Amino acid sequence: MTASSLRIASPSDLAPLGDALAALGIGITLVDRELRVQLANAFVREQASELSCGADHCFAALWHRSQRCADCLPLLVFRTGEAQEGVRERGRPGERPEAWRVRAVPVEDASGRLAWVAETFLRLNALVPDLAGRAPAEAGSTAHLVVDREERIVSWSPGAAAMLGWTVEEVLGRRVALLIPEDRADEERALAARVVAEGRAPRLETVRRARDGRLVPVAITAVALRGEAGELVGRTCAIEDLSALHQLRGRVLRQEQLLAHISREAADAIVAVDLDGKVTSWNRGAEQLLGRAAAEMVGQPLARVAPAEPLARLLERAARGRPVRGVRLEWHDARGEPVPVDVSAAVLGGAGSPSGVALVARDVSAQARLDRQLVRSEKLAMVGSLAAGLAHEIGTPLNVISATAEYLLPDAAPDARGKLEGIVAETERISRLVRDLLSFARGGRTGRIAVPLAGALDRVRSLLRITLDRRRVRLEAELPVDLPAVDADPDGLHQVLLNLLVNAAQAVAEGGRIGVRAQTIEQEGERMVRMEVYDDGPGVPPALRERIFDPFFTTRAEGTGLGLAVCARIVAEHGGDLRVGDGPLGGAAFVVQLPAAAEVA
Repeated sequence: MTASSLRIASPSDLAPLGDALAALGIGITLVDRELRVQLANAFVREQASELSCGADHCFAALWHRSQRCADCLPLLVFRTGEAQEGVRERGRPGERPEAWRVRAVPVEDASGRLAWVAETFLRLNALVPDLAGRAPAEAGSTAHLVVDREERIVSWSPGAAAMLGWTVEEVLGRRVALLIPEDRADEERALAARVVAEGRAPRLETVRRARDGRLVPVAITAVALRGEAGELVGRTCAIEDLSALHQLRGRVLRQEQLLAHISREAADAIVAVDLDGKVTSWNRGAEQLLGRAAAEMVGQPLARVAPAEPLARLLERAARGRPVRGVRLEWHDARGEPVPVDVSAAVLGGAGSPSGVALVARDVSAQARLDRQLVRSEKLAMVGSLAAGLAHEIGTPLNVISATAEYLLPDAAPDARGKLEGIVAETERISRLVRDLLSFARGGRTGRIAVPLAGALDRVRSLLRITLDRRRVRLEAELPVDLPAVDADPDGLHQVLLNLLVNAAQAVAEGGRIGVRAQTIEQEGERMVRMEVYDDGPGVPPALRERIFDPFFTTRAEGTGLGLAVCARIVAEHGGDLRVGDGPLGGAAFVVQLPAAAEVA
């Protein structure tokens, strides 16, 4: 029976349905308002052969009891007008009780008046053999009790005894507060008041106290019980045991907490954004990678740290459910420094109704640095081989030309003197290029010691003092007193500092500013010294920031294009990195990272 109500002209109209249910092993009876049986199918008659129409519904032959149940389902249907369902323990006298699933459905007569109740019975043991011998509360996980107007328990099902441990003798006549924890008393009063006002209380998840003091998680549904005149006589409560559900919820919660911990503590940046691109989650990996706290970023557009257009395309693709794996982007940290990352993304909430996008950004700075160094090394190796041969071949003829021009200068005519001086100047310029080529071809030295950066800077500053003073260029230095020494070749470090400061001095206008600052950082578990040489000049356009380290690339007419290439090679040979970006004064900033020297005890 699945219908919530039936309408028939007479009890005999149900006979065909009763025969069909009997063939399926389901019993059905039809009882009137006096709770007298008006129809019983073959299955019921087999269980109680002495049963006949007109017998009392609570027939002892079938249900093993002679008095009416306080939670009698047909009586509840007549009082509430709604279908009722439950698990009941029933059996013949002298036999082992069995668990039955019982359902009672209102049946109207031809005029639409509630005249009968059809009650069906399905033996759970036959449906699921493993249920044989188990208590009804175990089979259906539901207990039933009835509370009168004085809040006394007047009915206590076997399921309630199995669930909460109280026997029927221990609870009958006692107040229902016996089952209510003290901190839930107001909740029970509210439930009772709602039953009085509305006739029922909706499903409520709460706890009930068992005989041994355990708090059992349950779900309670309560329906008002009314007398023949419609007066309220109490309420019937169906209690569902939620212990297994709570255990499952606990496991799910622990898994969610574990996943949240993994997400929060992961080394990769794990970020969630809504469909507008605003950050909704920012893990610790993102804080460490970009130097921005979660409190600063949540609610802000992710475009604050990622390029807007590529990010928008990536989010749009992910929101459509299309895979996004290993997309190389350049995010920016709190200092504005570029951070190369490989980004993967997945939609949150499903492609049909996405609620946002989750992104995992893996720091590939080390890989990008190695890629840059590899490309530079390949270029430098090729150029170095070429430079060694050219320097030798060009050097000898240049010396002859320069010496000849200088020899002729004292006796030259006035109009020829200027041309000879030009020859000497140009040969000197080419000689400088040859010397640079030779230096470039020889490569760096391998001997390294602990070199204090402050001392190396003072040495270079003394060499440039006259040049800087002549153009009124101010050199500012900001080096912490506890800055560790650098593990470097002194001459190599000197050449890097000299080249960078000369370039900075040439980039600024007269009266300009250049600066040097340094700090200690941790990179992949290694202590590094990060030195920054910056100026207030025009800066380096982004399109040229990789090319300026290529040999022979220069933006100055008088430049050779080897200074920065030599610097990049020396830094790479020390296991460091050299890059260019925007500086604090608005111009360029050349950032050098070199290994810190080991501390001496």
